[in-house]
Amino acid sequence: MRSARVGPTVRHSIVATGMLVMSSCWGGSPDNLDKRSGNLAPCPSTPNCVHTGMRYPDGTERMQIRDSVLRRDVMSGLRAAAEAIPRSRIVTETQHYLHMEVRSKVFRFVDDVELLLAPDHELIVRSASRVGRGDFGVNAARVAELRQILDEAGLLR
Repeated sequence: MRSARVGPTVRHSIVATGMLVMSSCWGGSPDNLDKRSGNLAPCPSTPNCVHTGMRYPDGTERMQIRDSVLRRDVMSGLRAAAEAIPRSRIVTETQHYLHMEVRSKVFRFVDDVELLLAPDHELIVRSASRVGRGDFGVNAARVAELRQILDEAGLLR
């Protein structure tokens, strides 16, 4: 049986493609996180982001924290919810803001999830992929999962 030989051009193409895929998995944190403007950055025009504060995509529901819950208890609940998300890592946490990175299971792509507690008890959530145009509904599913965890913890109205 004769083995197939792969020429140098094919080998270089395979290596280059692999390097491109791997570099996109570990791209650095975008510079639009933790804006001090009182809100999170808007979603890009690509369909790989969910933003509850801007109701993007259309129909995204807002999240309201119950008035009776203390701010420190809310942040404790947000931390617990973030830690319950598989393959998540909290990057930044302040008294009103939490940023976590979530890696996909297979290719290890990174999504950024931001949670901002606004003064009016609104919880603004932004979940966005760092690379690519689509996300196969992963960010919307993640926001729905966060909503369910927070609702079960008694934090949401």
